[in-house]
Amino acid sequence: MHKYYPVIKPGVLEIYCGPMKSGKTRELLNRVDKLNYLPEEVKFDIFKPVLDTRDPVVSSRFGSLSYDCKFADEKSPYEILEKMNPASMLVAIDESQFFHGGIEEVVKELIGNNVNVVVGGLDLDFRGEPFGKMDYLLSMADEVYKLRGVCDYHGCGSPATRTQRLIGGEPAPYDSEIVLIGDEEEGYECRCFDHHIVPSSPTSEGLRQGTLIFDESKQRRLFYDDHPNLTH
Repeated sequence: MHKYYPVIKPGVLEIYCGPMKSGKTRELLNRVDKLNYLPEEVKFDIFKPVLDTRDPVVSSRFGSLSYDCKFADEKSPYEILEKMNPASMLVAIDESQFFHGGIEEVVKELIGNNVNVVVGGLDLDFRGEPFGKMDYLLSMADEVYKLRGVCDYHGCGSPATRTQRLIGGEPAPYDSEIVLIGDEEEGYECRCFDHHIVPSSPTSEGLRQGTLIFDESKQRRLFYDDHPNLTH
């Protein structure tokens, strides 16, 4: 029987979410790393989807901290239950937005068995819409840490909450492929709301009638007073 340690929260779901380059994985790893400083060994597992096989470890672009991980098929999240160490007191799941239906049931079973679950992932896709099952997981969470990055748009530097999908350096249309692993050449940037552009999105189409324009000179969205529900 392990002694009680506040750093382990039985049956608690913690989520670290935000856009690309907001430090989600770094925070998840820092959270797990605390277990190594306990006076007795505590078992834990870290999972990420098979889809993301860039590296056999979980690591952050910020800092050198990394941990070996186990892979689970994003189309079959129940592999997490099959592959985890039965003695694990904490299970961390990175890139959780890629897991298909069933990940919410896996998390329910884990917390129902008094496992501390720590999730990291994008809360929104490049369209600015809930990504995968993250909205469901966020509604289940006991603790949510919404992280922000710094807008990558040239000369901005504002706090960023959105992920910008790029194709050939230009904003990707709404109907473009959502999933792209990595952020080289054709990839992703971290953007603030003003600089997050999704051409042909249903929202922007609906607002186009004289109420919302994109100022090419400043690369910002501008709102006008001729719509009663919109303000500057």
